[in-house]
Amino acid sequence: MNLFKKLFNDEAGVSPIVATLVLVVVAIAGAAAVGTIMGSFSSDVSDSASAGDATSAASTELLIAGSTTVQPVSELLAEAYMADHSGIKVTVQGGGSGAGITSTKLDIIDIGAASKDVDTVNEYPSLQKHQIGGSAVVVITNGVLEGYNTTQSELFAIYDNCTSGKSYYAISGNNFTSATSGTQITVFQRSEASGTEETFAKYLGGDFEDAKDVDESEAIGAVGNAGVLAAVEDTTDSLGFVDFGFAVSSETVTIVGVDGYNDVDEDAVLDCLAGEDTYQEDLTRPLNYLTNGNPSTVEQSFINFAMSPAATEYFEEVGYFSIIDFS
Repeated sequence: MNLFKKLFNDEAGVSPIVATLVLVVVAIAGAAAVGTIMGSFSSDVSDSASAGDATSAASTELLIAGSTTVQPVSELLAEAYMADHSGIKVTVQGGGSGAGITSTKLDIIDIGAASKDVDTVNEYPSLQKHQIGGSAVVVITNGVLEGYNTTQSELFAIYDNCTSGKSYYAISGNNFTSATSGTQITVFQRSEASGTEETFAKYLGGDFEDAKDVDESEAIGAVGNAGVLAAVEDTTDSLGFVDFGFAVSSETVTIVGVDGYNDVDEDAVLDCLAGEDTYQEDLTRPLNYLTNGNPSTVEQSFINFAMSPAATEYFEEVGYFSIIDFS
């Protein structure tokens, strides 16, 4: 499996659900067919109610899909929003940031979610970006590496030298380093295009920064932040990377210090998002909503709610940071 070959090809990173929809949309013409397809999405958060201040809300539905990092907070925001806007149903799906970008561009969904910066000037000029918050990627471990730290160059070597899901490491003082033989650790990565993995790939740099030049890596792929977290939790002496919110939700894994930033907690990440030197800046990233062109009245209403002070508690609940917290 290619470690980061798919990272910068958002259109190749479409989830199975969205990929199927794309094929059907291409094959079947007409708005009626698209409407039928949209109805095939299963709802993770689906209650109905009567539309507060949005017009024509009695039959209004918002479909949000994309980043699995953004998904947990989107689900909480959807529940809270529907409670105050009866008649509007908000459906939330995952699929990865690549899926969120592609399906928004194709008008398959109303709001895309991406846990990465999105170039809406050159690469995706039809999209509008709405930053709702921020977070950070952290390296996690389970087993003998707990309590040790590492660096960007050592992580690069560990992923670069991974064979059949295993990489060698050595202990040097308080740090673990890459090795060519000796003790092995199981190494996990994301199996689909995602903002989490793209952020980590750019941080590693070198060959990983350009997908076209990456040799195939044999780190083990897992789907979504939840999949990587579960894989590390279930595998003693393992290493992976997830969003901060997922890491702190676990009682099994430990966050690894990187590049001298050894006390990685909520304050360190939040202060870094606000511009302070408290964590590795290259591992932080925005949490974005995307719309195809100008948002509709209902889309804008939901986005405004996600960016309001009332929404901060939902970001905090899943370990993320609202735009209100650091803007």
